[in-house]
Amino acid sequence: MAKHPVAWIDVIPQDQAHGDLNTAYETVKSEDGTVENLYLAMSQTPQAIQPADALYLALLHNPDNPLKPWLSELICTYVAILCGCNYAAENHGANFEMYLGDTERAASILAALRNDHWDKLEDSQANAALRYTQKLSLTPHQMSSNDIIALRHAKFCDKSISYIIQLGASFAYWARMINGLGTQLGDHIGIQGILRAD
Repeated sequence: MAKHPVAWIDVIPQDQAHGDLNTAYETVKSEDGTVENLYLAMSQTPQAIQPADALYLALLHNPDNPLKPWLSELICTYVAILCGCNYAAENHGANFEMYLGDTERAASILAALRNDHWDKLEDSQANAALRYTQKLSLTPHQMSSNDIIALRHAKFCDKSISYIIQLGASFAYWARMINGLGTQLGDHIGIQGILRAD
């Protein structure tokens, strides 16, 4: 059976990678030695792979992040949904479900996000984060200091607010990069399916 292409542009496979690209692949490969489609699709710009991955890890896999892991993943998933990025929505939706620890509730919340009814969720703090994320994603030119005040009223400290902003902004990049390259989903979905080789 023919293998589906990784992306819409030429992709340099691992066994043909040299120099900076080989170094980047070695940095981001999984425990089984494979590189996910996300990074394979970036093979024409090898110098961008490691910085992009470093930012991703600094935001989502940083013990200094004061946000609950499920909320961080929910913010990322919502940006992906708003941008119509199935790749990121599937992967981070799976991560959200894992961290939340409740499959049925996670499915209900993700369905609400897709149907634009997230404001009916029971968690008022999560609602405030999602409301901010929606505005930053869709109408960034309308952001004002009042949006920060609203997050503070929802009991977010400024450190948490900075993470909310950076997660939203960075996933706008990821969604547009993935959609622009036509990156296809790989064999593994979510963090449980991808273990990083250290």
